[in-house]
Amino acid sequence: MFIEDEELRSLYKISSEENLQKLTNGLLHLQQQPKDEAEATLEKLVRVVHSLKGDSRIIGVEDVVTLGDQVEKILLSLKRQEMILTPELSDRLYLGLDAIGFLVHEVVTGEATGVDTADILEQLMVTVAQSKPQKQEIVPEVQLVLASQGSVEQNNRNTTSTNEFQDASCHVSTTTTSNAPQSRFTLIEDNELRDIYQTTSEERLQKLAAGLLQLQNQPEDEATLQQLLREAHSLKGDSRSLGVDNVVTLTHQLEEILLGIKRQEMTLTPELSDRLYQGLDAIGFLVYEAVTGEATGVDTAEILNNLVGVVTPSTAPESLPVLPELSPLPTPTSIKPVIQDLPPPSLGVSQPYHIDTIRVQTHHLDTLITQTEELTLTKNAIAHTATAIEEITTLWEEWKAFYSQAKLTESSSLNTDSYTERLEKRIYSLRNSIQEHSTKLDFIAGELRDKIRTLRLLPLSTVFDLLKRTVRDLAKQQSKQVELIVSGEEITTDKRILEEIKDPLMHMVRNAIDHGIETPGEREKLGKSPVATISLRGYQTANNIVIEVADDGRGLDIEKIKQTAFKRGMYSYKELETMAPSQIHALILAPGFSTQTFITEISGRGIGLDVVRTSIERLKGNIEIESTPTQGCTFRIQLSTTLAINNVLLFEVQGIVHALPVEFVQRTLFISPNQIFTNEDCKTINLDGRSVSVANLADLLELSNSPAYPQIAKIEPENQTQQPCILIKVGEEVFGLFVDRLMQTQQVVIKPQSQLLKRVRNVSGATILGSGEVCMILNASDLLKSLQQQTTPVVSAKPRKTVKTKPLILLVEDSIPVRTQEKRLLEKAGYEVVVAEDGLDGYNKLQTHAFDAVISDVEMPNLDGLSLTKKIRQHPEYQTLPIILVTTLASDADKARGADVGANAYIIKSNFNQDVLLEILGRLI
Repeated sequence: MFIEDEELRSLYKISSEENLQKLTNGLLHLQQQPKDEAEATLEKLVRVVHSLKGDSRIIGVEDVVTLGDQVEKILLSLKRQEMILTPELSDRLYLGLDAIGFLVHEVVTGEATGVDTADILEQLMVTVAQSKPQKQEIVPEVQLVLASQGSVEQNNRNTTSTNEFQDASCHVSTTTTSNAPQSRFTLIEDNELRDIYQTTSEERLQKLAAGLLQLQNQPEDEATLQQLLREAHSLKGDSRSLGVDNVVTLTHQLEEILLGIKRQEMTLTPELSDRLYQGLDAIGFLVYEAVTGEATGVDTAEILNNLVGVVTPSTAPESLPVLPELSPLPTPTSIKPVIQDLPPPSLGVSQPYHIDTIRVQTHHLDTLITQTEELTLTKNAIAHTATAIEEITTLWEEWKAFYSQAKLTESSSLNTDSYTERLEKRIYSLRNSIQEHSTKLDFIAGELRDKIRTLRLLPLSTVFDLLKRTVRDLAKQQSKQVELIVSGEEITTDKRILEEIKDPLMHMVRNAIDHGIETPGEREKLGKSPVATISLRGYQTANNIVIEVADDGRGLDIEKIKQTAFKRGMYSYKELETMAPSQIHALILAPGFSTQTFITEISGRGIGLDVVRTSIERLKGNIEIESTPTQGCTFRIQLSTTLAINNVLLFEVQGIVHALPVEFVQRTLFISPNQIFTNEDCKTINLDGRSVSVANLADLLELSNSPAYPQIAKIEPENQTQQPCILIKVGEEVFGLFVDRLMQTQQVVIKPQSQLLKRVRNVSGATILGSGEVCMILNASDLLKSLQQQTTPVVSAKPRKTVKTKPLILLVEDSIPVRTQEKRLLEKAGYEVVVAEDGLDGYNKLQTHAFDAVISDVEMPNLDGLSLTKKIRQHPEYQTLPIILVTTLASDADKARGADVGANAYIIKSNFNQDVLLEILGRLI
């Protein structure tokens, strides 16, 4: 790796060299100090190495981050007196610092130094293991495995495989990278084998993850355990054939654990499950490495260490060992996870969920081939018909020539009967032939469409299975007990729907766990079971797929939603009081709307549910929200089963034909003027005892005075006996729109809006009618919003403020490279930035300007970020000032401390994404 930016390269070189010099001097001083004076020195050294890690992480020098993290662990162990600073340990630490110095030299000069990061890391880890004799009984094989790891890998690299499959068609290369904690990984060079390996590995890993969840709920399920062993064994075999040795190693250890469970030598405890899941995640990343050649930062030795520590000779159900705390998997850069979206990508844009392969039964392909053959026959018949048309054309030309000649000679014996008879015969024959071919083509096209659509159908379980792991992990992270109940996972739908719906469902589940579900203690006080329930249900109606996400938590807080809407200036309190509960619930779908006061990465970074609404609208669907306080909340997503073809109702407005999907049309009717009532500028009709808002569609579309449309006299309901009205239902809302003329329903192919237009209000797409006329497909959800804006004007709840050209941000960061990069990012996004070198400097500068927000690191000299936040909140004038903490401290306890002192958001540097910071900042300001 080479740092391209010259300024950042220079800053990183200077700060890293200073930090390394401080570490070297401090370590020398530590060796000469008495034990009772060592703690202060160790505290300084930990702070310095932490700064070095932070600088390296923000710039992407992952090798330095990895080694620095291990050095930091050793220093912390020395501080806690869990280790002794022996001469050997000092030598290893100096070796680590020297390696870091060489790695810094690499990234600032671009010159390779030959440092083997994996070897240095291994030596540091062995040092830790040797310095903790009290832990040896837990993992007796660890030192042996770690000590032999390098020689085993070297043998694997130098030995030619004798496997026939590999010799015949597989080319495996060993890639060196400076971005990964391990400097070597396997890349499968054969394109076909690489694709096959990726597909089969993803399927096997998904089955292993789902089976493990099943086994946790039903430990006596021997069939599931046997299936897990089969999948692990198959994955190991596939990986061995292709030379992906690190996957073979980890999978073998997983297999050993599963065999231990089968022989009842071990019990599947929650701690053991965590290790197995971490092993599966690591294997997923290693598979990604093998099929893309991109390093992910997975440390195979450490993962193997954790797994080996489980399997000991004395492991038995009645005497399980105490397992040491798991180290989290490093978060890779710009990576598409293979099975889960945990851990999330960092420093890059996460890739969208995509289903690359579909398994097709052969009889479907046989049917398609048959239909293709029929299509060929029909094509030939149409070609024959075209020949007949040519004959008619020739006959017509002959007849015209004969008739003209006869007129010129004024022959009285003109006889056209023979031509007329021949023309009539050919015309009737041609008409019958065209009708027959048209009918046959309709049938074949319909069959092909249905069969091809069938090929794309996948069960909802494809996505539902991904959520099971998410629920388990997030519930554990939040210290909550949650049971996921899934039904309807066998329902099938188009693969594109599954691809698009995965992220919205993930978002809703995260929100349910983070916001909706109470802690076990809170639930017991309310008389609820300590185990909460999230229900994930899918079912099918005549034309739609419906997916429900329901929880039995606290439900939506209507008053809190109103307060947030008022503070954001969306509505006045008077307007909010007149809204129905369903309208209040719908407010949470507004862009950026969130009642969350402390933002983390768990529930969508506080961006709100508008991302869910946008995704669902892109699928021509709609979302309904039902909530009962203290009882729970239900999100109901309704999606069309077809995306390209849809049944629409055609109607005319201002002389132009428009269309609306029939699933939103409740009914059509004719309304007379005396049925319309006006109440506070809102027109309504009484329908079955219910008041329904109505409006002219031409007014909502702003067509009445548009020069782009024909100027037709506007037809008011008062000027005619009755006017056509379309009754539309979106969610629980029903409203009516007056049109000029109702037409027929028709099946059309919907063309999405072009990239140039992106998104046009009230329009979801377009189609071409049989006449060749372009017809706009209207968006029912947008029409409802346009109606509400027309009937309920938005009144500003707060006096209008003078908008600054550039919001002013106080950036508090002691690391020069990090500070420089964040300052650039903010200025490029249109912010004015004032920088502070530490917390004390930031606090002093806070009083010199009227800042719009504060962005601060946590670990800083003089005054840390937590203390700075607490100090700021002590002043009443700063109670609403947005404060964002950006730090490497990622534990739940650290996040809780951030919330306690009054921060508005907490961003982890290892998960840092520039868009995330800007999104949160834009929302808070």
